[in-house]
Amino acid sequence: MDSSDPGVHKALSAPARRALLATLTEAPDPLDIEQLARALDLHVTTVRHHLTALVEAGLVEVRRAGPAAGRGRPRLRYAAAPAREQLAAYRTLVEVLSLGYGADPAERSARAERAGRSWGAAEPDRAGDERDQAGPAASDQVLAERVLAEAEGWGFGPELTAGGARVLLHNCPFQQNAESHPEVVCAVHQGMLDAIAERAGRPGGLILRPFSAPGVCSIDVARAEPAPPPAA
Repeated sequence: MDSSDPGVHKALSAPARRALLATLTEAPDPLDIEQLARALDLHVTTVRHHLTALVEAGLVEVRRAGPAAGRGRPRLRYAAAPAREQLAAYRTLVEVLSLGYGADPAERSARAERAGRSWGAAEPDRAGDERDQAGPAASDQVLAERVLAEAEGWGFGPELTAGGARVLLHNCPFQQNAESHPEVVCAVHQGMLDAIAERAGRPGGLILRPFSAPGVCSIDVARAEPAPPPAA
């Protein structure tokens, strides 16, 4: 699949198609149109239309379920294309979206960071330990562990350094996009980190260092300020 094909981001522009692709990606076996229609509560004709676009974009593969019993066509089943092809498609989509964040780099960065923060604030905490707003701030170690869990979910190969004050990010799935548009891609990730830190009661406690080493980005965990002594 050619990731520069405009059919890729056109196919992914419809929410129903993204839902179809997600359903097929998570399914252990190929699914037929009727199964997909029930899973997404869509009409069979609508599902068929969206599947056609996904197949043409190379995101979904068609499988024949075997010879038909009696007359009629063999039943067709559908499966998500291999993950590497899906990732190429999403990289194309990121590239296209990055171009829509304005002409001024500072404006692009600010808008991307706000988007990342909004998304991160709406996402559940992967560590399953969201802070009570009235509770104490998370410790450095807890904050680092939360970042580690989130980064794994984002597709990175995160590594916590021995001191626990830095998380190294290996294998960025969007490294090519980040090299082309760091003011957008890296700003989105910083916004997501800001949301994590704020949920943990540590606003500004996570700082992304893009390309801190070849092929590696890092996240610094800012040390928490000690609590002031009680008033005499």
